Amino acid sequence: MVPHPYIYEKMHASRHAEIQKKMQQSRLVAHFDQKRTFVHFTAYTLGKLLVVLGSNLQRMGQQREASLRTS
Repeated sequence: MVPHPYIYEKMHASRHAEIQKKMQQSRLVAHFDQKRTFVHFTAYTLGKLLVVLGSNLQRMGQQREASLRTS
């Protein structure tokens, strides 16, 4: 049985709007995940840099102490 063309058009428009809404939500979720990944990557890189900097400062301090002891 074929529904009335007006009802069919309204059902089609409603379904189309529902699909668009779901696609928009999935895009937002994907964008949020991507943003979160960028934040995690940035935090990881910053942490790594701080560890390297701390190690270098500690090594320089140990070298300075060693040179003061030998002088």
